[in-house]
This record gives sequence, structure tokens and C-alpha cells, in this order.
Amino acid sequence: MPDGTVIEQFCLTNNQGVSLEILSLGGIIRRWLIPHNAKPPTDIVLGFDSVQAYLSDDSYLGALVGRYANRIAEGKLCLESKNYQLDINQGDNCLHGGSQGFNNKVWQSTVLSRDENPAIALQLESPDGDQGFPGALSTKVIYTLTESNRLKIEYFATSKRTTVFNPTNHSYFNLSGHNSGSVNNQHIQVVASYYTPTDAHAIPTGELIKVEGTPFDFRKLSTIEQALTSAHPQIQYGNGLDHNLCIDSYDPQSQEAKYAAKATSENTDISLKVYTTMPGIQVFTANHFDHKKGKQDSLYHAHQGLCFETQFYPDSPNQPQFPSATLKAGEAFYSVTEYEVLF
Repeated sequence: MPDGTVIEQFCLTNNQGVSLEILSLGGIIRRWLIPHNAKPPTDIVLGFDSVQAYLSDDSYLGALVGRYANRIAEGKLCLESKNYQLDINQGDNCLHGGSQGFNNKVWQSTVLSRDENPAIALQLESPDGDQGFPGALSTKVIYTLTESNRLKIEYFATSKRTTVFNPTNHSYFNLSGHNSGSVNNQHIQVVASYYTPTDAHAIPTGELIKVEGTPFDFRKLSTIEQALTSAHPQIQYGNGLDHNLCIDSYDPQSQEAKYAAKATSENTDISLKVYTTMPGIQVFTANHFDHKKGKQDSLYHAHQGLCFETQFYPDSPNQPQFPSATLKAGEAFYSVTEYEVLF
């Protein structure tokens, strides 16, 4: 780091030969290597080769984001009749927790298991007022790579004052390989009957709209290209997919991750399944990439990665009809998302 702080890199490897490299900077998933067909392993996440590249980038490649994933309109938050102004870092809005969010922080790391199901814990103390958010927040994230090829990401937090909390991981997946070009021909499924439409600045209108008859109907496995080539105004707003889908299986009382989404690549026969306890999933197709220099001198272009960001809906603090992201003082937050790789 510029101040001399050393960044640690951990490698989780299971007996099937799947391995992940995770940084203490932002909890970043830097590599995700999948062995198959006696070829060199396929790296299915986009990333960078240096700490400086991660610090100077604004795309959150592989990072933990928070305190609040996605956008809060005008950075305005009202809790218990008190108004708060959050950091504004994208247009007029607060994105992914502000300009100095979780992705830019060095987390304290602990190795939990070195044997089967290797695991690490990352911990962070976010002070009261951090990026404008109320409450001193203690948060912990546990990464576990299981022998069934699932990456289990568990999120824990407590706050000394009532606040909002909405963490996620922002990995960009390309199941044909991080340097293989567009994901347009890959297929996705999202078990969601509704989505939250947005205005031109990606802020939800507050409506829940049925996906039927729209480019957001991924209830059956569909190519990403079918959505990206649509003339639907929601697709035109952002040059692709950058939308929250409302997961059908969401149960606010459950702490068991339930199936929510899938992606497949015919080029590599690699598939990814997503299970979560969260109510929404942001499907994002890296619409703004333009000759972004990535790992191994790769150049990343628009639609070269696919994000499955499990989350509370965007701007939920200002949309009372959405599932609530409020974390009351002294209460314990827990969520879990699992990414299962099949090959």
C-alpha cells in the first residue's frame, strides 16, 4: 500500500483442484482457477496484477463492497427520524458505500482451516460516521472453499447505533476465462419473477415489475446476448444489464442459502450456481469497460464479465416497500451466499 501496509494473499485449494486467491485488501477474489479437460486451469474472474491497479480502479473487481452495496439516491438516509448525508461518489448518488468503502480497506485476517474446507476470516471496524453512515460497525466475512466446489461467503455484523447494512461481493465472472472476450454467448438463469426498474441514473423507481415479456426474464436459461441486444429503454439506459432482480425464494426468516441463479459457458463446460439468503441479485455485464488493462496484460472490454451481486434492493432505505436493510443497534446481522462451480 502507499503507506507501507503489506497486503496478504491467501490461496484456498480443495481436493478437486479448485483454488482461489483472496487479498486482505478489500477481501478481493483475485483468481478463481478451475481444472478441467487436462488443460491449464481456467481463471473465471477478472482482476489485476498489482495493488496499485486495484486502488486506482473504480469497478470493484472481486471486492467486498459496503457498507451499502449498490446505490442510495442522493446519499440521503433517514433513520429513527434523523437525517444523514452519505458520501456522494457516483453522479448525485452514494455507490457501494462511498469513495472509501470496504473495497479500499485492509482487513484483519485469520486462517480458520488449512485442511479440508479451507477457510479464512476477514474483520473490519468501521467507525461511527464512516462515509456518513451512523454507528460504529464491527463486521466479519468468512470465506470457505468446500470439497463440493462451493465458495461459501458468510457476512456478520453488529452496530452500536441503528444503521443500514448491505454487503456483497463484486466478482466479475467469465466462465470461458477472464481473458476470453465477451460473455454475450454465455447463458444465465435467475429465478426471479420481478425486477426493480430504474431511472436513467440507475435509481429504482420504487416499482416491482413482472419480468414476463421483458429482457429481464431469465427464469429459463437464456443467452446474455438476448438481453443486451434488446431495444428496451432499461437496457439502453446503461448499455446493458445493471439491474436488481427480486429472488423468488427469499425468506427473511431463513439463514439457509437457497438457489437463485446460474451461468454456463459452452466453451469450457463450466457452470456457476448461486445460492443466497438475500432478497435481490444485481445482474451486471461490465457495460462501462473500455480497454481496461487486467491480469496477464489482458484488455477487458464492455460485456466481458458478469456480476451476480446478492443484496438488498438498491436504494431500499428510501423505498419503504422494499425489504429493509436496517440493522438496529446491538442486533446481529448474518447473511450467506454460496457460489458453486460445476465442471
